[in-house]
Amino acid sequence: MLGVFIACTLLFLVLLVYQVFVGQVGSNPAPSWFYLIMFLWFAGFSALVRNFNKLAIKITTQSITVGFGVFRRVTPWENVTGCYSHQDSAIGSYGGWGIRMAKVKGKWRLVYNVPSCPAIVLELEKGRFKEFVFSTKNPDGVMETARQQIPKQ
Repeated sequence: MLGVFIACTLLFLVLLVYQVFVGQVGSNPAPSWFYLIMFLWFAGFSALVRNFNKLAIKITTQSITVGFGVFRRVTPWENVTGCYSHQDSAIGSYGGWGIRMAKVKGKWRLVYNVPSCPAIVLELEKGRFKEFVFSTKNPDGVMETARQQIPKQ
């Protein structure tokens, strides 16, 4: 999806630059509102590229925060009942990468994943989603930290 966002960003940038430097020379230049629309599309796709460029994980003693830019999920450790690694393919399990929702074995999952990275599954006690899945380059370290933070039953 990031590739599509980058392609669209470049397309609108090229269209805007073309109209500013080449389109104005012709006998029928674009109306002024066209420049505003091209700029807004360019800015919007640029914001999407920047937002989904990196998956960030922050672990504190109170919670774990996973997110793509402004789209973040904060999960308090009190709501986590267990964790385990997830080795299945993101395309096979969820239909792609990014932010996904899926029903697996009767439980709704919220998924924040990226290609070519293993994932961790947090089992949740409350909320619409009973499992929260996210990719990480350091699954062993994240699982060890998570197991230390999960309240003992």
